[in-house]
Amino acid sequence: MSAIYLIRHGQASAGAEDYDELSPLGCQQAAHLGAELARRGVKPAAVICGALRRHQQTAEHCLTGAGLGLEWQTLPQWNEYDHRQILSAYNPEYHEISALRDAMGAQADPAAFVYSELKAAFARWLSGEHDADYVESAQAFRARVQMALAGLPTPGAGPIWVFTSGGPITVVTQTLLGLEPRELFSINARLVNAGITKLVPDEAGWGLVSLNEHAAFEGRPEWITTL
Repeated sequence: MSAIYLIRHGQASAGAEDYDELSPLGCQQAAHLGAELARRGVKPAAVICGALRRHQQTAEHCLTGAGLGLEWQTLPQWNEYDHRQILSAYNPEYHEISALRDAMGAQADPAAFVYSELKAAFARWLSGEHDADYVESAQAFRARVQMALAGLPTPGAGPIWVFTSGGPITVVTQTLLGLEPRELFSINARLVNAGITKLVPDEAGWGLVSLNEHAAFEGRPEWITTL
């Protein structure tokens, strides 16, 4: 059956100076997902991958887990927004990730504090009122991903695996369901690492049939992560 499998990258290195690197768990998630897709009999006709390191590493481990060759087309249009730049535009001190870690350490509930700061930073970016402060505005990011969606292979080509990030997956979801762009952060924050969002052909091109599916990790709750 022709379908698009949008695959979010495995767990990256949250809190590190270089986020764009899979953690050991992220590598396991990707390999396990590949084995699960092979068990289901889902073999891709083509593979598309964002240009970020975590996308490429996820593709490598997933394809190896599925027993497939390591061949894909790299398309930077499927890259994530720059979350570090969004944070530093909101609070210049966050240009150094260590400043955010220090601020977390002073909080009674560090997780709630980080969520609040991220939500505020993204609300500023999504408002469109400060576009000059960003290398890529929220509107430009949305347009980039929508162009990537429009450029997907035509229905009938067979299953396509697309390795990307939560932001592009959220924009695709919002576009196909007609959801408000301002809700990007609240949706993205709930997307699971190595989760699958599936698109199938419909009269408009592609329709969303599943979002954030992660049945491959049922029975392994410690493998269900969102960073």
